[in-house]
Amino acid sequence: MNATMIRAMMVFAVALTFPVFGMMPATGWAQAGGWSPAKWPEKGEVAYQVALGFGGLSVGQARHTWSHDGSQYRMRLAVETTGVAAALRKLGYVQQSEGDVGENGLRPRRFDVTQLGKTPEMALFDWDKARVGIYRGTRERRSASLTAGDQDILSVWHQIGHAERLPEGLLAVGNKDARRARITHLEDDDTRVPAGSFATRHFRIHSEDGQIAIDLWLARDRYMVPVRAVLDDTKSVTLVLEATSISPDK
Repeated sequence: MNATMIRAMMVFAVALTFPVFGMMPATGWAQAGGWSPAKWPEKGEVAYQVALGFGGLSVGQARHTWSHDGSQYRMRLAVETTGVAAALRKLGYVQQSEGDVGENGLRPRRFDVTQLGKTPEMALFDWDKARVGIYRGTRERRSASLTAGDQDILSVWHQIGHAERLPEGLLAVGNKDARRARITHLEDDDTRVPAGSFATRHFRIHSEDGQIAIDLWLARDRYMVPVRAVLDDTKSVTLVLEATSISPDK
């Protein structure tokens, strides 16, 4: 169990850093039906428990925050191991995204990742040049071309929830790479997590090669924030984030 827990937390860090998305043509959010955040609070916070599988051993906690003024946004996801998992391997991991808010949704300008004991990494978006550069420290490691509607892997959490229709695909930018992603709306259902029971929309972000899948359950009456996130890898490790509190709660 100890070895499994350690491997799971390392998979967790890798999956958050960059889910290995498959390639496919992109259609922007504008063509897909625009963006309509009818109720997106100017600031909010969701706390999560992190478990090894559904109903499995608790290995950590996470906290997601966001703020915006209608023209600019900032959001953050911080993850850490707790309890026995922290004694075996201490993991401190933070994603941050900031950018603009427009009629077609979020347009990231910068995405940062910091981890304990590692060099900070980031992605810088240059929309005028339709280019994103991915850096480790001050050194650019790679770049990719941008099209309207492309997102980083944190901003897409909110962009998905407020799109009137999903695009065929998008460029998902992380701190390691940028790949084309497929997003699928699976079903609407009721989801129970420690924070309560919610009517949710279930989406999957998944790679063409089946290496990694991320499932998000977005609460329809709680501003479409993710109340559950499930990360799967090829070695049958499943990590589950479930909301323990949401603010504002109505």
